Amino acid sequence: MPFRAMMMPVFVAAIALPLIVIALYQDIRRDQKRIIETHDSTADLAMTDSEVTRDAFRRVFVFFIWFGALITGAYLLGFLIALPLLVVIYLLMNKEPMWLSALLGLGVLAILYWGFQVGLVLPLPRGVLTTLLFGV
Repeated sequence: MPFRAMMMPVFVAAIALPLIVIALYQDIRRDQKRIIETHDSTADLAMTDSEVTRDAFRRVFVFFIWFGALITGAYLLGFLIALPLLVVIYLLMNKEPMWLSALLGLGVLAILYWGFQVGLVLPLPRGVLTTLLFGV
């Protein structure tokens, strides 16, 4: 197996690890906020099964919307444009600062370009619109 092909799983895992750490940090921070709110509240916090099911359904639905947006964006704009753009939009929708969203979007763009296209020499698919506008 060529060296570049052997390095692809390592490279993808190296990208995923910091993202997992960021997601865990956000979840822990969100849980700590809920715990503080729970201790300050005197209301009954019992939750019914229908509320849990509704919330779980909403989260799964939102996930599929984001996944569909990624597939559509990659098809129309190309992976190199769509993924960083979706990262920025996602972060802004989750009320992250503009500078952090832009910085992480540029980081994703740099990883995609320098890691995959330059480092591993794996061309990412170009989108239909970018091919029509800028040629092959």
